[in-house]
Amino acid sequence: MRWSLCPAVAVVVLLWSSLQLAPTGWAQESPPEGSPEPPAVQPEETGEPEKESAEESSEPQQDSKSEQEKKDREEPKATAKPQKGEEPQKDGEPQENPEPKADEEAEEGAKSSKDADAKEDTKGDDSDKKPAEPEFTPVEWNDEIEKVLERRYPRNVADLKVIQEQTQRVIKHVDPAVVSVRVGQAFGSAVIVSPDGLVLTAGHVVGKPGEDVVFIFADGKMARGKTLGMFREIDSGMMQITDPGPWPYVKLAKKNELETGEWVVVMSHPGGFDPDRTPPVRLGRVLFSNDDVICTDCTLVGGDSGGPLFNMHGEVVGINSRIGRRITDNFHVPIGTYHDTWDRLVAGESWGSPLGGQAEVEARPLLGVTGNPKAADCRLSQVFPGMPADRAGLKVGDVIRSFNGKPVKNFDALVDLVYSNEARKSIKLEVERGDEKLEVEVQLAQIQQPLPGSADLPKKGSNEKEQRS
Repeated sequence: MRWSLCPAVAVVVLLWSSLQLAPTGWAQESPPEGSPEPPAVQPEETGEPEKESAEESSEPQQDSKSEQEKKDREEPKATAKPQKGEEPQKDGEPQENPEPKADEEAEEGAKSSKDADAKEDTKGDDSDKKPAEPEFTPVEWNDEIEKVLERRYPRNVADLKVIQEQTQRVIKHVDPAVVSVRVGQAFGSAVIVSPDGLVLTAGHVVGKPGEDVVFIFADGKMARGKTLGMFREIDSGMMQITDPGPWPYVKLAKKNELETGEWVVVMSHPGGFDPDRTPPVRLGRVLFSNDDVICTDCTLVGGDSGGPLFNMHGEVVGINSRIGRRITDNFHVPIGTYHDTWDRLVAGESWGSPLGGQAEVEARPLLGVTGNPKAADCRLSQVFPGMPADRAGLKVGDVIRSFNGKPVKNFDALVDLVYSNEARKSIKLEVERGDEKLEVEVQLAQIQQPLPGSADLPKKGSNEKEQRS
């Protein structure tokens, strides 16, 4: 067997030599001069016959190619997966250089990161800006409603229905802006009057500027804030919600446009927030009003302090302040005083004589007269000796027509005007004595207990809740 392979080896050597000497027109070029000759190809011992046909010689090559393709399919290719939006590379096409693509992807990533940072910065800038003011929709109003509400009293069931429906509209409109407030352990009520969270309340609810406040809405949600300024003599006060808004709010009425007999609505949180009820509503009418005080028959109770008094347009016309001994002694701070002192309240100022406790009693004013509250005018029935009215020369039977330029309709109006002023303050009275008209100047005195001519005041040691809302 070994000897039989010799002729075949000789034939291969001769064939290889002839290929090396082949002319340039052949498929394989001859190597340049001086290059080493390729090594001789040694055939493998396969045990096959020496003679091979052309077809037989091509079969092993095809098998080798098939095995290589199979191997390529089984082994994972090192080429990158086509990205989303890219077409896969076809066989036979030249492969693109991956380095520029990597650079492009890195550049694209840097751009995305930059855009994200810019977006975050923009978001931060937007958070610093004040939110847009929510659209304000006024309470429905028409000629029929106005005509019914201007009447002295409802004429029939139809009028009562008009009043009831308008009251319901006002309640629905103002309810989101009426809040319960907690300052320390004390509760009160208040109303939001701007989308950025300015809140009106009573001065004695504020206590002092800079205190922490928790605002509780009708749905139970809470917000944080601070107390601002207060005018002690009038009992007006202001707070600010410090959590980001915008907040539901109501509008203020113009300065002191209330008329006697006008319908009004009180809505607040007496006794503090109660999740098992809606804020109690009381419908009533204005008994009298001036620059310093409003009196209504909307019955106030403990916890109503600081709550809003609305007209039938849903505008704030006053803030609940205090009560007297009679059920009709419900006093409110007029909205006009907030207009006049707005900047001072926002700035957190606190001024005026203090209210509450012993200091309140000792600071109350006294005129020293009495009269018939049922009379049609303010006719004096008694002038107490040694009191300011007596020292100024007032006499029984005198009719007081004005108090510091404000008209006095009856004796109750005089009591409230005295009550709304400061002790030791000089006031001017216009008095009728028969056919004679007089101008009298009186300096109000201080009192330590209720006396005729002064407001009804709590005695020392009395329950403050029974005297103040």
